[in-house]
Order: sequence, then structure tokens, then C-alpha cells
Amino acid sequence: MISFKYSGVSVKVGFSFLVFNALIFLIRDSRLIMAFYAACAIHEAGHLAALRLTGGSVAGLELSGAGIRIDTRKNCTYSVRSRLFVLIAGPAANIIVYVFFCNCGGVFPLLNLAAALYNMLPYRSLDGGAIIALFTLGTPHERTAELMIGAVKVIIIAAALAVMIVCGRAAMPLLVAAVGLFIGDCARISK
Repeated sequence: MISFKYSGVSVKVGFSFLVFNALIFLIRDSRLIMAFYAACAIHEAGHLAALRLTGGSVAGLELSGAGIRIDTRKNCTYSVRSRLFVLIAGPAANIIVYVFFCNCGGVFPLLNLAAALYNMLPYRSLDGGAIIALFTLGTPHERTAELMIGAVKVIIIAAALAVMIVCGRAAMPLLVAAVGLFIGDCARISK
């Protein structure tokens, strides 16, 4: 892991982020690569704009193969509603771009839709899992929610495996992502 500070913000770049980006460049279609990175930038800009609107500020960034994690400065007045707004803002930004550009054709709108859907999956490192945790951590329903989410994660892995069996090696990144996110969540929960 590479760590440094930039303008008072702690930045960590994990090996998995570097590997993921190297794999992206194997695609060799520069338009697809640029559209992918643009969809990611729009997603993160949505989070950052919402964070700014709610009075929050960035304490750290962690870049990994699962994506970019934004850590906020601790603020005792930061409400659940504000945190929810910030979490939803990333996928919402991608959906807005998809709606505005869906009639234009091309891959850019679809990558934005994919980014929104991917980030709403129930993994703790993604927005969907963070939203679930926001409402279940420390409640009597926490254990039940974790069991249900665990079952959904296993179903996602099984679905990714089925897609790979039907579609061949081209769908391998789906399975790798599903398994990687599952392992990452297991490691995060065990801490």
C-alpha cells in the first residue's frame, strides 16, 4: 500500500487498485477506457458535491480494486440523513448522466448505469452496503441483516459463475469482482 498526504488529505493506494487499472488497460480500446474513468469520476463527484453541500469534508481517500473510498472528517452534527444523502449522491449522479445521454447511443450512458448499479450492491465497501450498515449497525436487526446480505452475496457469486459458464471467459471479471468483494467484506467484518 502506498500512503501519502495531499492538502491535508490522507491518500492510500492499494496494490489491488494498480492491478485493476492494469487489467483495464488490457482492453486496448481507449474510448472505452476513457468512458469508464469518466463514469467513475462522475460517481465520485456526486459524492463530493453532496459532502460539500452537507458541510462535510474529506479526511482521506483509499483507492482499491473495489473502487474509491472517501473517509470524512468526524463531525458530531453530521446526521444520518446527511450521510444517506452523500451515499446516494454517487449512484444518483451516474443515473442522471444515463438518463440525459441514453438516447445518444454508445457505451458512455451504459457505463454510468453500470456504475450506479454496481455501487448499490450490498457490499460494505460499496454504497449499497454502507447504506444498509447505516440503518442496521448497532440495532437488534444487525445480525439478521448480515445473514440476509450474506445470502445475497452468495447468490451474486453463483449468478456471476453461471454467466461465466454461459458466456465464457469474457464474463470472468464479473466472477472475480463478486468473489473479491465477498472476501473484502469478510475481512472488513472480521476486524
